[in-house]
Amino acid sequence: MTRKTPTRPYHHGDLKRALLEASIELIREEGVDALTVAEVGRRVGVSSAAPYKHFADRQALLRALAEEGNRQLSEALVAAARGSTDPLEAFRLSGVAYIRWAAENPALYRIATDPTYIDYTSTEHDVDAPEVLKGSMETFWPELAALVRSGEAIPGSHPLVQQLRGRALAQGVASLFVSGVFASLGITTADAERLARAVTGEDVPTTSRRSHSTRAR
Repeated sequence: MTRKTPTRPYHHGDLKRALLEASIELIREEGVDALTVAEVGRRVGVSSAAPYKHFADRQALLRALAEEGNRQLSEALVAAARGSTDPLEAFRLSGVAYIRWAAENPALYRIATDPTYIDYTSTEHDVDAPEVLKGSMETFWPELAALVRSGEAIPGSHPLVQQLRGRALAQGVASLFVSGVFASLGITTADAERLARAVTGEDVPTTSRRSHSTRAR
């Protein structure tokens, strides 16, 4: 098979950033299994040794991709909730953004949500959450873990349980896009926005669609 020319020839600047961007393109095109430090370096157009100055091995590159994926996902959630002052509405809007981002970035989403590469106990984030989302973005996982491990009663109305319910819904729908279940039913990435809005409680109006069966061949 003919090998591709470098995706983005590298001349100067931030090599680490260039390697991460090339990695994202590689996993989007060929999947996570195709990712290697050497292949990413080749795509960027640097010497075979250069990438290893930033990523000692494939695991280090995957951890960096997980961080980058979480940064991009967090930015999408913050952007979706920007301007909202109602925590419940902000949380719903961030759920829509979560599903849409996962559907559009399936390979990066898999890495960004894999506990092998990320620390769910951490409260440090590269993106500052607005006040209306701080509880759901910065401290949710550690607080939920502390509640469950304490053995205390967990009422269904507990704010952490309500957040977990919303997160489980968003992640479940996202996983159906990422796994290909929806694609097998003819539900495409373009449908992610509408479906996400519907499952998070919004009445979604009719939209025009071209029938695949009647499209000229």
